[in-house]
Amino acid sequence: MKKIATKLKDCYILEPDRFGDERGYFSPYFIQKNMDELGFQRVVQTNRSNSSKGVVRGLHFQKNPKCQAKIVEVIKGSAIDVVVDMRVDSETYGEYIAEKLSEENHRQLFVPRGFAHGFVSLEDDTVFQYLVDNDYAPKLEAGILWNDPELGIDWETIFKENGIEQPILSPKDQIHPTVKENKVIFKRGQERFLITGYHGQLGFDIERELRKNGISKENILATDIEEMDITNREQVMKVVKEFQPDVIFHCAAWTAVDKAESMRDTVEKVNVLGTKNLTDASIEVGAKIVYLSTDYVFDGTKETPYLPEDTPNPKSVYGETKYLGEEEIRRNPKHFITRISWVFGINGNNFVKTMLRLSETHQQLNVVNDQIGSPTYTVDLAHLLVNLAQTDSYGTYHATNDGYCSWAEFAQYIFEINQRNVEVNPVLTEEYLAITKTTQAYRPRNSRMDKSKLTEIGLDLMPSWQDATERFCEELKEEESIVKKYKK
Repeated sequence: MKKIATKLKDCYILEPDRFGDERGYFSPYFIQKNMDELGFQRVVQTNRSNSSKGVVRGLHFQKNPKCQAKIVEVIKGSAIDVVVDMRVDSETYGEYIAEKLSEENHRQLFVPRGFAHGFVSLEDDTVFQYLVDNDYAPKLEAGILWNDPELGIDWETIFKENGIEQPILSPKDQIHPTVKENKVIFKRGQERFLITGYHGQLGFDIERELRKNGISKENILATDIEEMDITNREQVMKVVKEFQPDVIFHCAAWTAVDKAESMRDTVEKVNVLGTKNLTDASIEVGAKIVYLSTDYVFDGTKETPYLPEDTPNPKSVYGETKYLGEEEIRRNPKHFITRISWVFGINGNNFVKTMLRLSETHQQLNVVNDQIGSPTYTVDLAHLLVNLAQTDSYGTYHATNDGYCSWAEFAQYIFEINQRNVEVNPVLTEEYLAITKTTQAYRPRNSRMDKSKLTEIGLDLMPSWQDATERFCEELKEEESIVKKYKK
């Protein structure tokens, strides 16, 4: 395949080899290793459109996290293909090219992510084909005005040279914003990400998710108290200003719910003052900030799932301080508050690990069944949060794995999938406290949270808590196998 550079950075004309004789021809029009060099990782979807002469489609793109790279070609008829570099840090930002694609010249055009794309059909029944590397997401469709004067696209000459008297456009394509009005930001270079609470379950998996997405080590600053004490304002400002992150994932928090009741000053220092420091620093450098809140901001007395807009009413020191942290975060206009619950992950202690450990020594366990919520796997949560941070849909969200259960039902499922012969005795919270002769901070009985706001902005919901639990248990087994092999 011949690769021809265009004047736009990272955008190429592709000419696949053709081998033919009197019988016809053979052409390998897609070779993955060639596409790897371009940054096109995989074909997620193939689309075709049929257009009459004079039809103009575009200029289109999808917003993050569903932005698409495309390999486009005309397999019947002909078209002038137009692409615009929309990446604000690109040396060719705002420039365009117009290339003829036809069934005769067999050319393809590689359109990177962060480009607006469109074409005008030069013949009736022109069939345009797209290979794309990300899912179609209707709620994330966007575009810029096809004839925006700022772009300087010479449509008049294109129409005149190809005998098009009047372009045909859809109503939607006639009202896209201009480049100046466009609010969607794309970048050619990698963004920089700062994580607090890296030694915790979620911070650890957010770093893994970023690396999985191809973010280089140099563009991730994963911190814990040793690298940056969030209660030390001077240190926070210094670290954030020096690193200049585009996104801050604020995972650090005091999460020992019961101990918090007797240590209010310490908990407030971490969960409120620390969050204030991070918020001020994020505003200073213009960074987005993702804050991890909790179901404990609610009192749990509502009979239906909580909506993000419901009024918080925390009943514990932990819940109160996390809510006050939310109020601090809201001072940054570019904020995402995500309330989570019942978290489990590989890098720390959690309910799943506790149940498996207790199953080694107990045949029966008393587990509460009047607290209802959603177990949440940090691998799934990290994936969602990284996607959410790529959007500009700022606000408050609920983010948990799908479905609801009680702690007793959760425990029973853990034992079933791990083939542990342990009987679960469902008990009320009051009964559990009486049996164990312990005291606890207030825990909401209803921790069900409505996640539909995520789908409203075009994001996919996380899988069911059962599916998540099974995958986490497999991850635990893999870790145990590696440890055993290392010891040998």
